[in-house]
Amino acid sequence: MMWWRALLVAQCAAMLACGDDGAVMGGDAGLLPDADSGMVMTDAGPPVMPQPPGSACTCDAGCEGDDAHPGMCVYGICMQRAAGACAEGGSTAECNPGSRCWGFSGSEDSVCWPDCDSFICAGECDGDGSCVFTETSSCDPMCGSVCGVGACSAEEPNGTCEGGQTCVDGVCSDVCSPSVPTGACGDGATCTDGECVLANGCPDWRCEGSHCTELIPMPGSFDRTSAEAIADGYYIGTLERYSYLRRDLTMLVRHAACEVLLRFPGTNPIGLADLAQADGMTPGIDSGSPRHPTTTHTGSDLDIAYYQTDGSNNPQIICGDGSDDNGNGVAGTYNDGYFCTTEENIIDWPRQAYWFAKLATTPLVRVFGIDETLADDFERELDALRVAGDITPEEHGRASRLGWGNDGGWAFHHHHTHNSYALP
Repeated sequence: MMWWRALLVAQCAAMLACGDDGAVMGGDAGLLPDADSGMVMTDAGPPVMPQPPGSACTCDAGCEGDDAHPGMCVYGICMQRAAGACAEGGSTAECNPGSRCWGFSGSEDSVCWPDCDSFICAGECDGDGSCVFTETSSCDPMCGSVCGVGACSAEEPNGTCEGGQTCVDGVCSDVCSPSVPTGACGDGATCTDGECVLANGCPDWRCEGSHCTELIPMPGSFDRTSAEAIADGYYIGTLERYSYLRRDLTMLVRHAACEVLLRFPGTNPIGLADLAQADGMTPGIDSGSPRHPTTTHTGSDLDIAYYQTDGSNNPQIICGDGSDDNGNGVAGTYNDGYFCTTEENIIDWPRQAYWFAKLATTPLVRVFGIDETLADDFERELDALRVAGDITPEEHGRASRLGWGNDGGWAFHHHHTHNSYALP
């Protein structure tokens, strides 16, 4: 069973009785509101004072909220339900100050994720500066909105397993790998030469087991002209020491690149830029000169070139006719050093939109950062793919979680995209 990020948000009425004033009335614990203090009294222990976002929690009742933003416990971290669907990934209009809105895959619900610079975080800070749960944190599914499943067993036939194992009919089994050439794969995939392969011949993007968040070197060639890069559909265009990534995301990239090659045979490899250091730190910290904000590129973020009409598909400025080669902060003919200054560009839109959709096959998508002049183009191309039935509605929705503009901190994305994912 994969630990996807909150596939469904359980509603209060589905688990607990709610009083007329909105207070949660518990089952076995006998939760009762204290009218004077606002604390939740229980007959199972001392009163519980609702805590601010970012705090550790067991139940929704332990998290602060208001009528528009009820408190909710998400894998052991206090958050708040958004006042409505996110206008875009990371928007603030639907949340209280200090939190940003992100959608739940497979659900209409959106959640306000607390910012680490606004709240004390009992979990960990992700690449976008949000307080998120850890691999080991959890909550009580009887009273928390999103708490996951238990360990693999006969009672939990799709439960969790340690290491590189997966739960098969309630038994933890070894996952397909080079050392286990007959290991388990997900539905629709077969173990071929130690790798789970889908029916169309592409590597499976799904990762099973707790090892999925381990940082590993990104598989692939550093030579864009090599046979390996041409066969993979991508090459690594950064320093080797900055090419580490979560195991599950390496699988996703390999899958997405294969899908692009299937749809567009003969496509030149696309360039992967900075990922993370082997120690999970931001590239450049090892030399004392971070190349990115130090809350990013810690294993869950990828800088990737745009597909380009000139076929180079490397990290380069795509504004205008693609001839600008100025550095960041220095103006060129078609850019001001931060953003494109023209709507014209050399992006190969059929490939680029399809690539984003396949990178959004996983429900762990947080946000895809792009240049501010490109949002309408992405929306048009993704809409066309969805209408044609070439991508799923889920892929369309996730790939549309775009970040752009100076207000969102998205300068310098006129030569590459920034793809950010949540922890599983």
